[in-house]
Amino acid sequence: MRILLLRSILALSASAILVGVASPAAAQSAQGHPYQQVISANPFGLLLELFNAEYERIVTESSTAGIGGSTFSRSDDRYVNVDAFWRFYPSGVPLDGWAFGSKVGLTSVTDEGTYFGFGFDVNRSWLMGAQDNFYVGLGFGLKRIIGSPDEVSLKFIPTFRIVNVGFAF
Repeated sequence: MRILLLRSILALSASAILVGVASPAAAQSAQGHPYQQVISANPFGLLLELFNAEYERIVTESSTAGIGGSTFSRSDDRYVNVDAFWRFYPSGVPLDGWAFGSKVGLTSVTDEGTYFGFGFDVNRSWLMGAQDNFYVGLGFGLKRIIGSPDEVSLKFIPTFRIVNVGFAF
């Protein structure tokens, strides 16, 4: 199982790198700021034993794609999640404003297994600061786990970006 999880994480990472390399020229002219990508993490997670990080890149005039991961530990239980995602920004300004997204990826929970899943989320992000490159993002979503046996309680997983902070570049 761990080898499968590692291979899947590597495949999702490679996909994110390909998305990052193949940014269309249309995205560069329509966004209203000079930045093409954001890297962010949740600093408050250190207090809550929850960590998440994301890489997001503009791919069209009103959408982004990226990869994110999170982990949560409590006593002997551990939750690990890795997703590739796509977000639509209705305002036409990717990386800044409301976004509605979809995601696919893997979720692993101690004593329950590792499963594929898909889901949706709602996010709000801001670019702030003197150069508008300081990033703050919030979000909430739900992920449906596929293939878990009926006796396993793992069917739906809530996904949170409590407060991610980072930089646009």
